[in-house]
Amino acid sequence: MISLVALLSLGCGKKADEEKIKTPGYTNPEISDTELELSKQELFCGGTDSTCPSYLTKVVILDKNKFKFCTGFLTDDNVVVTASSCLPERLRIKDIGCGGDIFFFFAQSNDKPLKVGCQKVLEVSQLNSKEPYLWRSDIAYIQLPKNVYRRNVTPSRSGMDDMDKFYTWSVDQIDEYQGIIRKSENCQSIHNSYFNPLAINQSSPVMLMAGCEFSEGNGGSPILDYRGKVRGLISRPVAKAQIDEVISMRILERPLKSLVHVSNYACAPIYPEQDVLNEDECNKKLDINSYDMGQSNLINEANLFKASVQRVEHALNEKNRYLKMSVELTAVADEAYHLTVVPKCFKNVSNWIGEFNNTKPFTFNLELPEMKIKKSMNEFGRLFSMETLRNSIPTNFQFKPSILRNSKEATVFVWADGPTRTFQNLSENCGSLL
Repeated sequence: MISLVALLSLGCGKKADEEKIKTPGYTNPEISDTELELSKQELFCGGTDSTCPSYLTKVVILDKNKFKFCTGFLTDDNVVVTASSCLPERLRIKDIGCGGDIFFFFAQSNDKPLKVGCQKVLEVSQLNSKEPYLWRSDIAYIQLPKNVYRRNVTPSRSGMDDMDKFYTWSVDQIDEYQGIIRKSENCQSIHNSYFNPLAINQSSPVMLMAGCEFSEGNGGSPILDYRGKVRGLISRPVAKAQIDEVISMRILERPLKSLVHVSNYACAPIYPEQDVLNEDECNKKLDINSYDMGQSNLINEANLFKASVQRVEHALNEKNRYLKMSVELTAVADEAYHLTVVPKCFKNVSNWIGEFNNTKPFTFNLELPEMKIKKSMNEFGRLFSMETLRNSIPTNFQFKPSILRNSKEATVFVWADGPTRTFQNLSENCGSLL
């Protein structure tokens, strides 16, 4: 009887262990089960074996008895690069040992990937903010305990120009075991986006990238140019709360592309170190106040509409010799503005006043645009003024040159289809108008 009870207890314990291993979702292994869980890790090429790069690796980090997954790549026979944010804070220390904490899996032609352990953290970025757009870099260099004789890739200080096109290789972690290598060829670097107003030129430390789809396990993926050089490293996607905030503004012209923050190798640490592309830009201030101010400047309507207003004013002022026109914005429905053209002053009176030798009123005609304008955002998160031009309205302007000659001021009357508008005592003093 005692033997039977012991046998049943042993069987129940084994079944409980099996159920624990089969639990769906990301694994939460006991320390004693780590090797068993690691032995079940898989890595497959999303295309054919020949298309996936041998330098790419699935990074498995054990922290608090849980596995976390990222992507990495070989930059030397025994050095892997991944995102610093993939590592727990206790491992973000230069020269700290990482055996038993970090594991690397490289795809092979057979089903089982090559597993390699970890020796130490060579270099690592310190993340002093919870916001990824304020991380000056998000990169970790990790030494392996042995050489892995595969192709490796080299970071480049070339920077990322606005709308440059790149591609990336990533490991999508499908479940607690299976990783699939995927290529994305629709990545573009974006300057002056609402989602990162601090990314303004090719050397900005944190770049915004549009079009790179982000899945679980993609942190640390390399951004490559079409010469095969690594130009950046994927950090984190733009937060859902930020996306939702913009959607609630109702200013999107079309749906946003997938947006991720990327450490730019124009500035990011290279091991061994090399001079950065632009010292001033790489070392510029990155803080929440600068970020908020940048966003405010981008969405400010006076800044946003300035170019549109100036273009209309310039076109109208080229069409007549007599009056300088100005555009005023009047709020209408749906947070849009109507452009109203008004005369502000006379221009260069001495050049034409001699042509008028009588006291009759002088009338000339201009085609005024009937236009609405509103702030909008494109799929890259960039703000712009959306213009809606219905038609052009023939409009009459009238004043008495004889009064202007004598008093240096005159009243201007403006009319089209509606009532006449009166602008009294306009002079040649245009103030700040161009």
